[in-house]
Amino acid sequence: MGKIRKPKRTKVRQNVVAQNSDDEEEVMGDSKENVVQTILDQLQAANVEEKYCGLQTFAMLIETPENIELVLNKGLIKVVAPLLLDQASSVRNAAAGALRNFSAAGHEACEGLLEQDAMTTLICYFHEHTESFTPESSSATKDEDMDTIIQCINLLWNLCESSDLAIKYLGQSRILDILPRYLDLTTFGNDIVTAVLQCLIVVVEDNPQAMEKIKSNSEKQLQELLSLESNEPAMLLVKTLAAGVTINICGNITSLPGNVIHQIIAILANTLSVDHRAACNQLSSDVPLPDGAGKITAPKGKAAQALENHIKSVTQMLDAQQSAVEIVANICSSEDAEDSVDGGDSSDSEDLPDDDLNCNGDETMLPEDKLPIEILEALVSLEIFDKVWAKTQLPAENVLMILKEYEGSALLYKKLQNLQTRSLLCVNNMLSSLPIENLGGVNGVYRLWVEAGKMVFKQNSDAFLLESATAVMRASLDKIKLRESGNTDNVLFSDLAVSDLEMMLTGIRECTAPEIRSNLIRMIGLLALLLVNTLNDASANVICTITDFILDQAHKENEVWVLAEAIDTIIDLYSEDETDALAAKLNLVEKLNALSPVLKNKARQQKKLPKEYKVLVSTVTSNLPRFIKYKKGRISKL
Repeated sequence: MGKIRKPKRTKVRQNVVAQNSDDEEEVMGDSKENVVQTILDQLQAANVEEKYCGLQTFAMLIETPENIELVLNKGLIKVVAPLLLDQASSVRNAAAGALRNFSAAGHEACEGLLEQDAMTTLICYFHEHTESFTPESSSATKDEDMDTIIQCINLLWNLCESSDLAIKYLGQSRILDILPRYLDLTTFGNDIVTAVLQCLIVVVEDNPQAMEKIKSNSEKQLQELLSLESNEPAMLLVKTLAAGVTINICGNITSLPGNVIHQIIAILANTLSVDHRAACNQLSSDVPLPDGAGKITAPKGKAAQALENHIKSVTQMLDAQQSAVEIVANICSSEDAEDSVDGGDSSDSEDLPDDDLNCNGDETMLPEDKLPIEILEALVSLEIFDKVWAKTQLPAENVLMILKEYEGSALLYKKLQNLQTRSLLCVNNMLSSLPIENLGGVNGVYRLWVEAGKMVFKQNSDAFLLESATAVMRASLDKIKLRESGNTDNVLFSDLAVSDLEMMLTGIRECTAPEIRSNLIRMIGLLALLLVNTLNDASANVICTITDFILDQAHKENEVWVLAEAIDTIIDLYSEDETDALAAKLNLVEKLNALSPVLKNKARQQKKLPKEYKVLVSTVTSNLPRFIKYKKGRISKL
């Protein structure tokens, strides 16, 4: 219960306008007000060179995140966006690149683009410049025009990913009739095809109108892309993205024919089989290193082109693998599977435990029972879990530093971090969906818990990594709990002492991110629950320590949904009849009675919550009084 699925996609976009550092210093040396006025004057000039120069300055200005608000307040977007329709190809290209970069600044930037009517101009661009465009080798602006199309597709992608309003405008345009023609690899090349597929994955998801339109216009082309034989990074990316679109236009992978399902899983396995660490190690050998003074000299001529191609190849490989783990994560996070996982927690039940709870003979359906057998068999036979877990491991630290320090490969450092985080979230989903026998058994899942713990308590403070790694720790113990429930021979944590908890408890005390706090609280609660099976003086001491800690944290918690998660963890732990004596020893009923009004007050104060959190808070608020009554009755019989 309370397991919140993460967003299915996050992207790192690469800036498309290379800047001159001397020019940038000159811009920053001037007052921002003067810079904005200069940009406005240049953008509204009749001269092509003036407009192009204004766009370059605008692009430099938005490289600093603090300037996003200034740009929106000054209404610069209203002047930049119409240049997508300029007669000069170079101006259209510069405008597209700048707006695409602006949209990559985040939700606020995308909302500003929509408010200042950039979507209208973007739609007009597609209608006027892409409906019948075909690259002509004789055209002097061929490369520029194709790059403009890519930037506009990426701009559309970012806007649609950020706003339902953009999706609505898209549906009212002819763009979804236009984009399928750009899935022709022979005519348009892999860069445009890749951009179109990345955009389509977003716009067709849970969008029946777009799903039907793309399915009727693109089904044959998508099948051709899935059948590509090349395993070059660029083609792996195309095939993986085509797999994602194919799934999304059907709504669910189970709606596809069996042969297509196997084809898609095989593509994902092939993409994930590439050793990303070895690829990065090899690239680091080609990247120039700083000299004694710390200066890096970039290669020139053919060497520069070779290095650029190598970086692009590794970038495509990492993008393909991130897309693959996201697709696998979605396959393993069906509504049914989530309901089944959540159903295992006490507070999802209509009735709290009674004396006959464990004697009714009903079998709880396991999460892996919800995954269709043909998909489960394909995931297992192709060893998808092991391949995904491998992506949670970063290259060596010295390799990461080399890639990070060279400007041309700096983006790969972030992509590797994103791949690690997305892979951990995928592992979290797979832990819930695969039988424990296919995860290495109880000992194999225990090792995952240990490895994820090392990432949480021994690495950096990256919030995204911590959230995904703590989710894996929590899911691992949940999996072990399902298997080891009632097993008095469990020795995994039999030697656990209070001193062993200190690092975890300190981590929770110092944690400022509610999502991570929630995962860690639930995780130590599961740890205590596993110890209930082997109750002795030592394990009882650990359970009591964990209980007191969670109750103490609950009183200090500001977020109502984390408070609810903490209380729900206690309810889960003490639903076991074997804990009655411990509950009496700790005065648990009295302590929960003291927390009940705190929960109710915070619930009244914090009503604006995501749906999942509202359900959690409502359920725990309802269950707590009944649990107190139930446990009080049990203790009175001791």
